[in-house]
Amino acid sequence: MYNSTLLKFGTGDIVLVSIFGAIFLAGVLYLCFVPLKNYFTALFSGAYIPSFKLISIKNRKLPVATVVNSYIMAKKSKLDISLREIESLALSGGDVVEVLKALNLAKNSNLKLSFELASAIELASHNVMNVVQDSVNTKVINIDEIKAFTQNDVEVIAKVRVSIKLILEKYINGLGEEDLKGIISAWILENISKTKDYKDILKEPNKSLLSNIDLRVVAQKSMFNVLEINISSIELGRDLNAEKELKSAEKEKVYASIEAERRKNAEEIKELRMRTKTEEMKSAVLEAEADVPRAISQAIKEGRFSVMDYYKLMNLQADTAMRRAIINNKSDDDDDDEGDFF
Repeated sequence: MYNSTLLKFGTGDIVLVSIFGAIFLAGVLYLCFVPLKNYFTALFSGAYIPSFKLISIKNRKLPVATVVNSYIMAKKSKLDISLREIESLALSGGDVVEVLKALNLAKNSNLKLSFELASAIELASHNVMNVVQDSVNTKVINIDEIKAFTQNDVEVIAKVRVSIKLILEKYINGLGEEDLKGIISAWILENISKTKDYKDILKEPNKSLLSNIDLRVVAQKSMFNVLEINISSIELGRDLNAEKELKSAEKEKVYASIEAERRKNAEEIKELRMRTKTEEMKSAVLEAEADVPRAISQAIKEGRFSVMDYYKLMNLQADTAMRRAIINNKSDDDDDDEGDFF
């Protein structure tokens, strides 16, 4: 039965069936490589992407869903961006979605921003959305503690408040925020150092420190448009004149202390010498007094001095001592009477 059925088909029919079978099998295999979900998403969203393009994106290990959604987003936002440009940015490691959001924000804010520049900003900073927001909104930066000495040697500490807005065209080649702070700080430092008296700065800080600053010159090489500069606060630091006077007073105090110590030592040495001399005199008197009994004894032995003469001498000494005692007692009584009177 099967043989009779096969005999009904000719050689041409068999070849034709084989070709159609091969085509069908090739189609099935092809569809296995095509990300069908992303294909139909792009097709029904009005952003048709050929299937072979999707296979190419998949083979290069790019995020197919991100590329497709980004292309759909660009088409709906009416942005003139090709699929090739999106693929190139994704291949470079940039965030395509953030770039498209930034382009939409710039478009709605009437800012000129090309896809190439937005991609360059994203690859350079990985923060393109914030960059565009800084170009739309005014940003305020603070410069703290700009210190310098006036010509009368008083340290002035200034704090500055600067209002800026980013210029997108200068983002890649323009000077950044820290460079801008450095330029403004250098200008203010020079103005402080040129001021003769710190009181002039305290009276009118903005006039003294900002009068000769040209905002156009400041922003010429910067990526920012400087809108306004204000001195937020002024403080006084070191006073070199007062420090010099204080150091001089401390030196004089040290010198006076050294001189007083020297005089004290001299007086102590002088007093010690007087005590030594007094003790020497007392020793001499005691030695002399010790020689008197020996001399009297020798005189008695030799007959030049009698015992009666010795007793007379002793009575004379006792009488003299008594008279001195009476005189001392009388002096003490007179002093007591004078004290009672007053």
